[in-house]
Amino acid sequence: MSTVPTQHTPATARPPVGRRTPDASQLWPHDLLEAFCLRMSSQGMCVSRALMQHDRRYGLEQLTHAHNMADDALREMAVQLFRHFEARQSGISRSH
Repeated sequence: MSTVPTQHTPATARPPVGRRTPDASQLWPHDLLEAFCLRMSSQGMCVSRALMQHDRRYGLEQLTHAHNMADDALREMAVQLFRHFEARQSGISRSH
């Protein structure tokens, strides 16, 4: 009888590709971040979603750039994202 090592899947394992689970550490709402990145791209600014999620300074810099552009819709997205960021930092739960 041969023994085949089994792999233990920790409780913190990532879900299968294609499934999203709420991430308590996520700084920005997914749909709004997606729209923001696309709108920034339409203005010639490449924004890294990964850096937005994992680097607060980078994220806030991108919001500042967006707020200073002559695009009212982009400015509004930046304000919404910043409000979400502020609420998360203060521990306030916001419902949309």
